[in-house]
Amino acid sequence: MSREAWGDEGSFDDREGYVTEGVAEDAFRDGLQAMREMLAQFVEQGGDPSTAASLRANWNPDWGKDPGKPDSVKKSAWS
Repeated sequence: MSREAWGDEGSFDDREGYVTEGVAEDAFRDGLQAMREMLAQFVEQGGDPSTAASLRANWNPDWGKDPGKPDSVKKSAWS
């Protein structure tokens, strides 16, 4: 559907407040980073530190450079 149908004929450059592709990619990467650490903490508390280390070491290079451990992930109730 065209933008003109809604009377919104401005350019796409005036879309302030919308999520850009770059912002979405950063949020996706941050979520993956936090999920990886939370899974590692879960496995670690179960007594398997080698699998936890393996989880922390895995990163898909298509997602960009491995950011390492997140700056802040809420500690699990079991840690």
